[in-house]
Amino acid sequence: MSDNLITDAVFQHTAKLSRLEIKPEESYIKDQLAQAAQYVEVLKELNTDNVPPTYQVNHKSNVLREDVVNDSLSQDLALSQAENTTDAYFKTAPTINKNK
Repeated sequence: MSDNLITDAVFQHTAKLSRLEIKPEESYIKDQLAQAAQYVEVLKELNTDNVPPTYQVNHKSNVLREDVVNDSLSQDLALSQAENTTDAYFKTAPTINKNK
């Protein structure tokens, strides 16, 4: 296992990709990142040949209800409490100003 997994070039490149501005007084971050990378290297030594992949660690599964078609609101009823409507649609303030 290499003692210097995170070089200055890798660190600067990672910071740039992450859009992080690392100040000189924050150089300890590189050391912390190197320690984390060394820990991952230790985990690579584990023999996982007979270990099945785990996708859900808490043994829960999605509980979904059956998709049943029910009656929905009529358009008139749906619009009945709206403050502003136009041509049987909700009318709202514009979210994009095309004039700018």
